[in-house]
Amino acid sequence: MKTIGLKEKLATKSCIGIFSKTTDSAFVEAAGLGGLDFIILDTEHGPSSLETLHNHVRAAKLTPMASIIRVKGVDAHAIGSALDTGADGIQVPNIATAAQAAEVVQAARFFPIGSRGVCRFVRAAGFGTQDRTEYFAEANRKLVVLQVEGLEGIANLDEILDVVGFDILFVGPYDLSQSVGKPGEIEAPEVIELMRTIEIKAKAKGIVLGTFSDTPRRSRALKEQGFVYIAHSVDINVYSQACSDLVEMIR
Repeated sequence: MKTIGLKEKLATKSCIGIFSKTTDSAFVEAAGLGGLDFIILDTEHGPSSLETLHNHVRAAKLTPMASIIRVKGVDAHAIGSALDTGADGIQVPNIATAAQAAEVVQAARFFPIGSRGVCRFVRAAGFGTQDRTEYFAEANRKLVVLQVEGLEGIANLDEILDVVGFDILFVGPYDLSQSVGKPGEIEAPEVIELMRTIEIKAKAKGIVLGTFSDTPRRSRALKEQGFVYIAHSVDINVYSQACSDLVEMIR
């Protein structure tokens, strides 16, 4: 399905996505048919294997929705394997230093930007059927999302933002709440202040901002603040809540 890429969408409007922790690719396809702009296939806190991720990416490509794989951390092999699936990008949690940010870029990009391991006989390259020059150029346009979600990362934020080669800075509010000693209190004054600090610094350097929200009210507020890559809740939770709402309506 030929669609406008997520990177192009983000340049003109706020995009809404969801985290996915399912192993059933039908949920991924349904999310895309429902109109979401992107889905984050989560391997940090989710159960999907690499084989399952391949099927999830295939399901997403049946729709206009972009697929982003969140890897477990700064791991060149995991980043390369995630991109080999044909996903539209990768997201890396717990970035605390500019060196880590640069390592992610190196792992996610081919020469001359990075040093990603080369194999063109992967799904992302049509198992070797895609023109190699076209593949390498296309691969270097995949989205790279860095998550800053702790006090060390915020202390090093200026240097992280100066790293060349990533596309989105994602703020993890739940981990921020943990870092200030208030786990789960994502609207605590300390968390809001830290998010504001990140927002100001990122906007000053023209960096696209993303974050997580689990209430419509909060998602709308974040959109107004200028966050354009907004991951709203988790697919399993959304399904569970919909079932609960249905029971309440019928009883």
